[in-house]
Amino acid sequence: MGVTFLPDLGTSALSNSVYKGASPYGSLNNIADGLSSLTEHFSDLTLTSEARKPSKRPPPNYLCHLCFNKGHYIKDCPQARPKGEGLTPYQGKKRCFGEYKCPKCKRKWMSGNSWANMGQECIKCHINVYPHKQRPLEKPDGLDVSDQSKEHPQHLCEKCKVLGYYCRRVQ
Repeated sequence: MGVTFLPDLGTSALSNSVYKGASPYGSLNNIADGLSSLTEHFSDLTLTSEARKPSKRPPPNYLCHLCFNKGHYIKDCPQARPKGEGLTPYQGKKRCFGEYKCPKCKRKWMSGNSWANMGQECIKCHINVYPHKQRPLEKPDGLDVSDQSKEHPQHLCEKCKVLGYYCRRVQ
């Protein structure tokens, strides 16, 4: 069994007309020119907060998810605070509906006994967890339709512990 040697094509073969324009992307110079052009085009497009217009008016029965008042969306709320201010999304005085997720064990739960800057204790980990999402309670015709027969675990509720009694007595 013999060894076959291929002839050295060197650089002369690459400059041969057979290889010119063989790439579907064109020459390297064309690609660089195209990228440069795109870069210039996109540098003119900037996103600034000044360019943002206040949003249009919401439907008549829409409640802001921050202050629970009608007439504006949450992003236009006069009560909006800078991100990170307060321990919970909602900063009002009323009870609301909260969604919780324990950072330690990843357990999720929801509660109709959620308050501003108050957490609930995770049943598994026994650490205080603040809600990551809060919204108004649904009260058709002003009536509270939550299940009154369901026991509220006061020993897990930060608001109940702070008050020293059942947090729903506040409202």
